Amino acid sequence: MSVAFTKVRILVISIMQIFIFVGVLSQANAASTYSGIDLHLPNPRTQPTVSILRADQSKTATVLLFLSAKCPCSMSHSGEIIELSKEYPQFRFIGVNANSDESIDMASKYFVLFPFPILKDEKWALANEFKALKTPHAFIIDKNEKVIFQGGVSNSATFAHANRKYLREALEDISAGHPVRQPLARALGCIIDRNSL
Repeated sequence: MSVAFTKVRILVISIMQIFIFVGVLSQANAASTYSGIDLHLPNPRTQPTVSILRADQSKTATVLLFLSAKCPCSMSHSGEIIELSKEYPQFRFIGVNANSDESIDMASKYFVLFPFPILKDEKWALANEFKALKTPHAFIIDKNEKVIFQGGVSNSATFAHANRKYLREALEDISAGHPVRQPLARALGCIIDRNSL
């Protein structure tokens, strides 16, 4: 294989990666209205649903987190997620539990101490729209309803072993008025179950 051909091949692959990267960042849009059962309500199934509306203009951005009540990776990041929601009150935090193998009762008990709304996405409307794959999977949506960050909360399946804290870094960058240093990060964790009905 010639050197020239190798260089062309590398260039083509690089261009393809750029298009994939841009496409992933623009795939989700917060403009639609979604409904989910609010797990913090005393009796979630008999209470009105809570909707995720257009971007909240009173907040810097919305942090949408797909979480699990039993995934070890998601659970190990719970402390960091709760802490971030307290450290960055200028951001709107919303959790989503989309696993079909986690009952409302199970999820309600686990997420009771989270200081922000947790929605049960029973029909995967949010999970499918944002193409969320694993838990935890984080998205930051700006006031223009564009996804400016998506990926894992950290670079480790066990938060205590992480040396990169992607979500924290993104919130720091946005708060400082800087571009997000890594707008696309690999999500580690358990696959969102869409089959166990």
